Amino acid sequence: MGHHRESSAHSNNESGYASGSSSADSLPPIILTKQHLKFLNTTLNNLTPLEILRWCKLTFPSLYQTTAFGISGLVTLDMLSKLQTETPSAPSIDAIFLDTLYHFQETLELVEKTKQRYPNVNLHVYKPEGVSTVSEFEAKHGAELWKTDADLYDWVAKVEPAQRAYSDLSVA
Repeated sequence: MGHHRESSAHSNNESGYASGSSSADSLPPIILTKQHLKFLNTTLNNLTPLEILRWCKLTFPSLYQTTAFGISGLVTLDMLSKLQTETPSAPSIDAIFLDTLYHFQETLELVEKTKQRYPNVNLHVYKPEGVSTVSEFEAKHGAELWKTDADLYDWVAKVEPAQRAYSDLSVA
């Protein structure tokens, strides 16, 4: 799970925290020490997954969840939807799906069903740069790129779209 990078608008505040502002843009970056992470791991270890997500939503102002629509991703989306229903006026934890263009049709159908079932979870879909279909992808990169150059395929279909998503959405 990633969170938004925030601007450094807090530079004029001695404490580093903006007060009297409701904008997440004015929040300072969150820095966690190893000692603090150890404490959080120990503390959060005793919570349920839903309680951990609730804590994350309160602690980190703008989270994103990347999902491939496997079982754990679907369970997480269900919990995120429940959290959003609890506090509809709070910012949502949006989801990111990396569409490699080579997913099974059943996966793409599941994506659509999930959008319908959880309309309060915003889903951002990212595809390889400059293409939206398999034929466009293969015209640009060649057929079966995953066989001819697995590293390039991983970069073009997965890494670059993830980096673009994180940049576009200001995920740290």
